[in-house]
Amino acid sequence: MKYIIMLHAEQYQYRTGFVIMKILIVYGTRPELIKLAPVIYALKDNHVLRIMSTGQHMELVQQVLDFFRIRPDFSFDCMTGIPDLPHLYECIVNKARLIIEKEAPDLIMVQGDTLTTYAVAFVGFLTKKPVFHIEAGLRTHNMFSPFPEEGIRRGVSCFAEMHFAPTQTACANLLAEGFRRNRILITGNTVVDAVALAERLIDENEVLQELLKCRLHKEQLESKDGFALITVHRRENIGEPLRQICRAIMHLSQHYKNMTFIWPVHLNPEVRDIVFEEIGNDYSNIILTNPLSYQTMLYLMKRVRILLTDSGGIQEEAPLFGKPLLILRDTTERPEIIETNYGVLTGANQENIIKEFARFYQANYLSQSTTGKYSLFGDGNASERIAKFLLLDEVTEFIASYPSSSKNFFDTMQHTMEWIG
Repeated sequence: MKYIIMLHAEQYQYRTGFVIMKILIVYGTRPELIKLAPVIYALKDNHVLRIMSTGQHMELVQQVLDFFRIRPDFSFDCMTGIPDLPHLYECIVNKARLIIEKEAPDLIMVQGDTLTTYAVAFVGFLTKKPVFHIEAGLRTHNMFSPFPEEGIRRGVSCFAEMHFAPTQTACANLLAEGFRRNRILITGNTVVDAVALAERLIDENEVLQELLKCRLHKEQLESKDGFALITVHRRENIGEPLRQICRAIMHLSQHYKNMTFIWPVHLNPEVRDIVFEEIGNDYSNIILTNPLSYQTMLYLMKRVRILLTDSGGIQEEAPLFGKPLLILRDTTERPEIIETNYGVLTGANQENIIKEFARFYQANYLSQSTTGKYSLFGDGNASERIAKFLLLDEVTEFIASYPSSSKNFFDTMQHTMEWIG
């Protein structure tokens, strides 16, 4: 397999018209890597990239690496023998600090709201390296929903020098918190870029083989009643909320006997124990599988009738295919989905899930009335906007002069590359 070609340190030099920077791009989880893949592609020809994996989702990211043909320069597993978030945080901070001090990057780029994002942004601050935050400004305005992501992204915003906001709403959140407008660039969400890139790489034969291993045949996916796709992994849903979700799915499977309910079960043992205990093998039209590959998930999302999820990434991907969502949470940091009727918040309430599922099933209007593939979260050019931004003279000067430049740079910059959704 051919991997994308990275520039090496000996090629770190000046080029006509702009400075080649050494950029450290960091991920720990599968969603981070998916959303960073198109950014890596956009930056790889003009900068020295160093890619670091903290191993938060060690078992889940390798398939994404292979799929997008990316190879990390640094990889460490902070999950081994570490049972809780404080110890995981300590591991990431200590190992990331050693790499950052040795590599001395000009710029650190982080994505989203994971513990990796926060820990590395904090190390960047301590080592006086500029941190640019992709997917900045998402908020539910409830510190414990989702937990710990809401607290993490607020903290990352305090360490970041530049905020790449995916939407106008995210930008407004940052402005309301006092962040300066000239430190915010509205780019669209790189998840849209990732889907566009993935659609060129999907191998349908590989997808169908993977589905066959899960006892899923193409005919099931194409039946007139369709199928539902379920994903659950949020910490706030573990315990009784997840049991409520399981009972709702069991009820739905009995009421909609000609539908198939596909549930790729997260690898978190706390999630798996509850799901398999509640559902087991007693329902012929509920298929419990291990996590599916990224390309297979996209394949299913293009064909699904109804999605039930507490995932942030799937909330962004589903509207690209015009698919309705039951959001198994009490809050969402992506209010555009609710405002445009692509989805509804059900929480983990069994009664709400059953009621809203019936409403979407009977209407089935959302999957037929999408108003434009890129209408909610971008036009597929977010990564290119970020890449072009990094080539601006003001930006390269800001990074070259950091940290003394932190106080007053960008004050006169006019952002001309913004995506307005």
